[in-house]
Amino acid sequence: MGSEQKFSEIEKRPGPPDVTPVDVADIDRHRSLAHSSLEQFLRQRIIKSHARRQELWQRDYSSVEAYRRSLEPMRRRLKEILGYWIEPSERPPVRVRDQQVLYETPEFRATRFTIPIADAFETYGIELIPAVGRGRQPARPRPGLLVQHGYGGCPELVCGFTKDANSEDYSYRSLGLRAAKRGFHVVAIHHPAGYGSAESVATDVPLPDVRSPGAKNSQNRLHRLATLDGGTLFGLYMLASSRGVDLLLSRGVTSIGMYGLSQGGTSALFLPAIDERISASVCSAYFNQRLAKLIGPHRATCYLDWQAEDIFLCDFTRYFGDSDLVSLIAPRAFAVEAGVKDTSVDFEKSTAEFDAARVHYQKLGIENRIEFIAHAEGHVSATRRAFEFLELHVARAASP
Repeated sequence: MGSEQKFSEIEKRPGPPDVTPVDVADIDRHRSLAHSSLEQFLRQRIIKSHARRQELWQRDYSSVEAYRRSLEPMRRRLKEILGYWIEPSERPPVRVRDQQVLYETPEFRATRFTIPIADAFETYGIELIPAVGRGRQPARPRPGLLVQHGYGGCPELVCGFTKDANSEDYSYRSLGLRAAKRGFHVVAIHHPAGYGSAESVATDVPLPDVRSPGAKNSQNRLHRLATLDGGTLFGLYMLASSRGVDLLLSRGVTSIGMYGLSQGGTSALFLPAIDERISASVCSAYFNQRLAKLIGPHRATCYLDWQAEDIFLCDFTRYFGDSDLVSLIAPRAFAVEAGVKDTSVDFEKSTAEFDAARVHYQKLGIENRIEFIAHAEGHVSATRRAFEFLELHVARAASP
C-alpha cells in the first residue's frame, strides 16, 4: 500500500494503571511456584527415562561379533542425535592445503594445515610427524594418535606450542609433543569456538566483532545455528575430528588411538563410539555419571547452572550414560584418566561409572582392554600410564 498505509486508532493511551497494582512480592511467589513445578516435572521425566534406558539396549555377549551387531541400532541412534555424520566410505578423499611448517627438530616436524570437513565448512589442524617416520620406514607399524583440545582451546594448546602449555591446572601438559616424542604420528583438529585473545588461549574467549560477547557466547551461537539446521555443534566437531582419522590413514598409519582432555575427553568418549576405526582411546578429565553432571546434584560444576549450551543433546539421556558410550567402544580399548583434585569431574562418580563400563568388557572376556588411570593432580592429562596404555593397544590393533 506504500504511502497510502492507514493506521488503526489507538484505543489505550499510555498513563497510570487503571487499578491498584498487585503486590510484586506476591506475583514473584506465584512465579516461583510455577517455575519450581515445571522444573520438577521435567527432572522427574528425565530421571525416569534415564533409569529405564537399559530396557532399550539389546546387547548380545555370546561373541565379540554378535556383540558388535547387537550395538548397531544404538550406534545409529547416537549418530542421529549428534547430526551431520557422514560415513567414512561416503566422504571424498581428504586433501589438506596451506601447509606451514611450525617446528623442525631432530625429534619431530610440526605442520599447520587447512582441512575440508563438509561442503563449505573447513577448519585447521596441526600434524606432528616423529623423526623415525620421515627419512626411513619405522621398525614396527607406525602408530597414529588423534589428540583433541577441550572447550575453547586449539591445536597449538593441546600440542604444547603456547605459553600455557604446561600450566599447573586445566592443562594438556604438552600432550601432542609428548606423543610425537614417543613415536606417535599426531594429528590435532581444531573445533571452532572463540578467538581474539592476544595474550593467551583462554577457554572463554569472546568474539571481537560480536556486540554482546560474554563467556561461552562464541560456542553457543554456533550451537544455536546448528540446532536451527537440525543438528548439533558437537556433531560437527565429531565429523571434523573424524576427518583427522581420514588424514592419518591417508598418511599410511596402520592403527589409530585417541587422547583428549576435558571437552577433548568428551570427544575421546563419543568419537570412538561412532568411528570404529579408532583402536584405543583415553578419555581424560571428563568421564562421569552423566545425568548428575548435567542436571545435578553434583559435587563439581553442574552443567545446568553453567553458561554453555552445546553439551545438552536432545533426548540423549533417554538412551545413554557414559558407561553406555563405552559399551559402543568395546571390544576396542578404552581408558579413563582422572585426577582426585579435579574441580570439574567428581572423582568418586567417575570411579562408579567406570565400574559400570567395565562390566561389558568382563562379559566379553576382555577386561584387559579397559583401565582406570587415577592420578593425584587436577584437570590435567599428564600420566605416563595413559601413553603406555595407548602404545600397548594401538600396537596390538596394528598387529596382523
